[in-house]
Amino acid sequence: MDLYKVYPVFCIINELIQIIGKIRFGFVKGNGVRMWKDWGVAKKAALHFVIFYITISCLWVLLSDYIFTRNLNNFPEWMNTSKGMFFIILSGFVFYNLLKKMIKDIIKDERYYRLIVENASDLILVIDQHGKMEYISPSLLSIVGYHPQDYIGKTVKEIFSQEEITKLRYSYILKDQNVPIKFRIKNKSGRTILLEGKGVSIADEKDSGRYVVIVQDITERDRAERDLLESEERYRKLVEYSPETTLIHKNRKIIYVNQAGVRLIGAHHSKEVMGRDVLDFIYPEDLNQAIEKMKQVKKGISEISEYRILRLDGTVIYTDMMAFLTTYEGEEATQVIVRDISKRKKAEEQVQLLAYYDSLTGMANRNLLYEHLNETVTRSEKIGQSFAVMFLDLDRFKMINDTYGHSFGDLLLQKVATRLKNSIGEEGSIFRYGGDEFIIVLKTGKRSRVSEIAEKIIFTLASPFVINDRQMFISTSIGISVYPKDGDNVEAIIQNSDIAMYNAKENGKNNYQYYTSSLNLSNQRRMELETGLRNAINNNELSLHYQPQVNLVSNQIIGLEALVRWQHPKYGFISPAEFIPLAEETGLIFSIGKWVLKTACTQCKQWIDFGLPIESVSVNVSPLQFREKNFVSSVNQILEESDLPPRYLELEITESVTSNVNQALSIMKEIKELGVRFAIDDFGTGYSSLNYLRHFPIHKLKIDKSFIDEINQHKDGEEIVKTIIELGNRLRFQVIAEGVEDEQQLSFLKENNCYLAQGYFFSKPLPAEEIEVLLRKKIVE
Repeated sequence: MDLYKVYPVFCIINELIQIIGKIRFGFVKGNGVRMWKDWGVAKKAALHFVIFYITISCLWVLLSDYIFTRNLNNFPEWMNTSKGMFFIILSGFVFYNLLKKMIKDIIKDERYYRLIVENASDLILVIDQHGKMEYISPSLLSIVGYHPQDYIGKTVKEIFSQEEITKLRYSYILKDQNVPIKFRIKNKSGRTILLEGKGVSIADEKDSGRYVVIVQDITERDRAERDLLESEERYRKLVEYSPETTLIHKNRKIIYVNQAGVRLIGAHHSKEVMGRDVLDFIYPEDLNQAIEKMKQVKKGISEISEYRILRLDGTVIYTDMMAFLTTYEGEEATQVIVRDISKRKKAEEQVQLLAYYDSLTGMANRNLLYEHLNETVTRSEKIGQSFAVMFLDLDRFKMINDTYGHSFGDLLLQKVATRLKNSIGEEGSIFRYGGDEFIIVLKTGKRSRVSEIAEKIIFTLASPFVINDRQMFISTSIGISVYPKDGDNVEAIIQNSDIAMYNAKENGKNNYQYYTSSLNLSNQRRMELETGLRNAINNNELSLHYQPQVNLVSNQIIGLEALVRWQHPKYGFISPAEFIPLAEETGLIFSIGKWVLKTACTQCKQWIDFGLPIESVSVNVSPLQFREKNFVSSVNQILEESDLPPRYLELEITESVTSNVNQALSIMKEIKELGVRFAIDDFGTGYSSLNYLRHFPIHKLKIDKSFIDEINQHKDGEEIVKTIIELGNRLRFQVIAEGVEDEQQLSFLKENNCYLAQGYFFSKPLPAEEIEVLLRKKIVE
């Protein structure tokens, strides 16, 4: 075989190796791309291809020589040459088309890859083994602000800090393409930006030490992550060091509790609480309520509820709780906010106790009497049973009190209360009605037994009392009324027993009398008053007097209370204590109340127009008037007719108005929306629920005069006043004392943070023309 025959073959083989050596990225087959993993694989593929080509070439030479030699004994030289030339031309044509297709596909793929690289938002760098930048994608301009040509040819040391170079080398040493590395670099404006990238090593024989780095700008993401971490840290500290207890439980198992919660439960460390069932700390009687609330929380309903909590030492505390759904460590959980309200509950219970029990004798007072009687009337009406009410008044007690002093009188009242309790036993309930008056509600209405008990009481009190080594005698007059014969409601029963008691006094005292219709000697006067009251407005017999309300610090008048007065043509001045109940009973209170409200608003507007300094005028509202269907519209109409701005009007209501919570709250909200304010009058004498009272839109609490009278007289009475002032201040109400009559009461109020008052110490109620003089002075001397 001649060398010239096979030389072209070696030439083609050499060219093929060179071409394949340049084609390092791969070839396309169909729609998929297969990549050479490294240069060694490419060389191996090329070698296989060349061996295949040599084999075919050798077979062609040998086979063609064999055919020609066998068939032609002597074939010309040109034929042998033509045979070789034909193979060279044919193989050249085949390889030309093959290589052309391969190169075309490579150029096409390279164009695709270049489009991807040059339009990628990420930055792509190619760095050679000397640390020089061989290629930088156009995204460098948007990320750093420089054109890629500004960095081409620069070394890593010229661009990155030594710390970042170390990170890159470390990543290269690890050869872990899944571990991102972070770079800090200054952009064109001088601001340091944070980049995150992955180094991809180009590991082959010729390109050893070269690598590609794919980079993202994570400056904003890093800032957001840091802000989030800082926010989480602030929230964590806020919760951890909050004075309010915060706990999180998952399926009732406690998984987090802050320090306040640890202290609340009486633990020394959170480990004592973590992992326990949240219901372990709920008072047994509150468990059902807690379970029901948990079901509501699962439905997304969150509201504040009151629970008792069992501490680790076994003590019980009162709390307000609110629970809501949250996410904790990626899972749904329940977060609970707990507030210790034990002090508030204790204060409420103390006020409740003081409101329902007499501080001197320990007996139930008139507030509890009315509740007890209402229940007794309702029960007796259902079962058709009668009961008796005794009204007791101590004879000559006022003389004893005035002679020996209030302290002596208090001791006497305490001893009388003890004897009464022993006399009644389990046969009834005894109440201190006020002063030296007591009311006994017996379980029986049988006349014979009631008389026996009355005689027993008279006999018991007839024995001498020894007080401070002084022997003292006292007697009692008792009036008796029986339900339902002598009255079918509470007021009637008490009133008729009172009438019977006065009859006992008129009959020589120290005896008992039953109520009879003939005893009501005031019926004629009452009928005349009722008739006169119906015409009092038209006859101009009603008038308003105004009593100043004073700031105890500045002595300035801050408001006026409007008080209705009635001058009867026959009986002269009639006390409101007498005709107001009559007006309520006859329904005249609605017209009288409307007249009082309209007159007060008109007068106040006139004073404002005169330029007189007045902040508000207070008008008393009867419970019946308050519950009237058109009361809200009536108030609004009067304000419009008088042109008085609503902020100048203050309505005074008694605690009895709040007995129907929902109705009272609805009416008060409507009136408050008009701009009118509310004050609770005679606070401490009613029976409103303190729990609901704090939800009413109340602006001011007025301490009843009966409590103010106790100042410097009875220590327990002073404690009641202190408690009411503190409660009012805690609930952010203005607290005003009624009936202040001396300097000692004034000093006591100031010392205990009560700075508003009214009473005869400052001024008695005055008609409008006289009150103007005080308003012009601005202060009360």
